[in-house]
Amino acid sequence: MNKFSLLLGSALLILASASSAAKFYKWVDDNGVTHYGANPPQGVVSTEVNTRANASSDQNKALESLQEKRDQATKEREQAEQAAEEARREKTDPEAVQQERCEQYRKNLDILINKPTVRQKNPETGEMEVIDQDKREEILEKTRKALEQCEAS
Repeated sequence: MNKFSLLLGSALLILASASSAAKFYKWVDDNGVTHYGANPPQGVVSTEVNTRANASSDQNKALESLQEKRDQATKEREQAEQAAEEARREKTDPEAVQQERCEQYRKNLDILINKPTVRQKNPETGEMEVIDQDKREEILEKTRKALEQCEAS
C-alpha cells in the first residue's frame, strides 16, 4: 500500500508540474492590441510567455524594497507607541519615572567606571558596537550631570 501511495503521489506531482508549465503565447493584432492565449492565431507572429513561478530579479528587488519599507514602518510605529507610553507614564506618575531614570543613570555610571569594555547599540544599524575612549568620556560627563539633577530633586 505504501509503495502504491508513493507512486501515485509521484505521478500527481509530475502531472502538476507539467500542467503548470503549459505554454502560453503573446501576440499583437493589426490594431496594436496585445493578446495572450494558449493557442496563437495562424499567420501571426507570436512569442512564448514564461509562466513559471520564478520571480525575476526586478521582482525580487521590488519585494525586498517593499519588505524593508514595511519593517521600517513597523519599527517607527513601535517607537511611537513606546514614546506615547512613556509620555503617559510621565503624566500619571512623574516621580516614579524620574526615580527609574536616576536608577538607570547610576547603573550606567557603574558600568562606565568599572567595565573595561563598554558596548552601545548603534541606532542606525541596531548592532552593538564597542565605544572608544572619547565617546566613553562624553557619556560619563552626561551621566554625571544627569545624576547631579537627580540628587538636586
